[in-house]
Amino acid sequence: MEEDLNWELIVIGGGPAGMTAAIYGARYGLKTLLLESRVLGGAQATSPGIENYPGFIFIVGLDLANRMKEQVKKCGANIKEITEVKKITEDGENQQFILATRRGDYRAKSIVIATGGGHRKLHVPGEDHLTGRGVSYCATCDGPIFREKIVAVVGGGNTAVTETLYLSELASKTYLIHRRDELRAEKAVQDLLFKTDVEIIWNHVVEEFRGDDLLSTVVIKDVKTGNIRNLEVDAAFVALGSDPESRIAKEIGIVMNDKGEILTDAYQATSVEGVFAAGDVVDSLKQIAVSVGQGAIAADSAYAYIRSVKKGPR
Repeated sequence: MEEDLNWELIVIGGGPAGMTAAIYGARYGLKTLLLESRVLGGAQATSPGIENYPGFIFIVGLDLANRMKEQVKKCGANIKEITEVKKITEDGENQQFILATRRGDYRAKSIVIATGGGHRKLHVPGEDHLTGRGVSYCATCDGPIFREKIVAVVGGGNTAVTETLYLSELASKTYLIHRRDELRAEKAVQDLLFKTDVEIIWNHVVEEFRGDDLLSTVVIKDVKTGNIRNLEVDAAFVALGSDPESRIAKEIGIVMNDKGEILTDAYQATSVEGVFAAGDVVDSLKQIAVSVGQGAIAADSAYAYIRSVKKGPR
């Protein structure tokens, strides 16, 4: 059977924002397709436990992702995993967007870009193996799991210091590992940090994460002397920021900030008419609850655009 390449709404990205947009698009009666370059779930699927998503006191990230996936299917949206969108072009004559993939060129009247962002990694031995097993990239997501435990944060910017402050109120002992002899965070945030009992390990970099099934040791090196030290911890939070996956958005001229995050208005509309964006790829708080809300708004706005209806106080 020849695949249907013509759709009303195409959502790019299968994380919380993308799946929510697909759910709402389908429920609005739009012919909706969800394209994901890998498998559905997004970054949430790697979390060993989520405690800040309303309705769940605790849920494993993969379980939450699978529940969302089942809901997308139940609502009638079509899903294509392992399908990367290589390029988007505008067909002005037909008021459509053309999305080039390995399966062919899909056409859509409107698009929601929910491609997320990738956490910056250290690229050291043990990092990939122990991600979700003590190595984390989100203190807000995973911090409460390590209450009264020993934790370390890696980084020196606002994100790292803010997460260190948060963890210091949960953990029994908190380290901050920074490769320089001064922090890059804003002075006001630093002042708060220096009032805590956090132990800052200056001029050190992480060489390796060790542990069998769970993280047990962070191997660090003094950048001045070359001395190696083993730091016994229960968790390590890599807080180096994230890189939004916004290449395809940039190629069609969507306005972004200096971090490469997509700028949207209150209705998740981008600078290109008919294109909306949601989730970690946009300039906003990186949380599942936020992504879900933005996905719903983006789909609602796409529906209004496609059907040319006025919804709400616009």
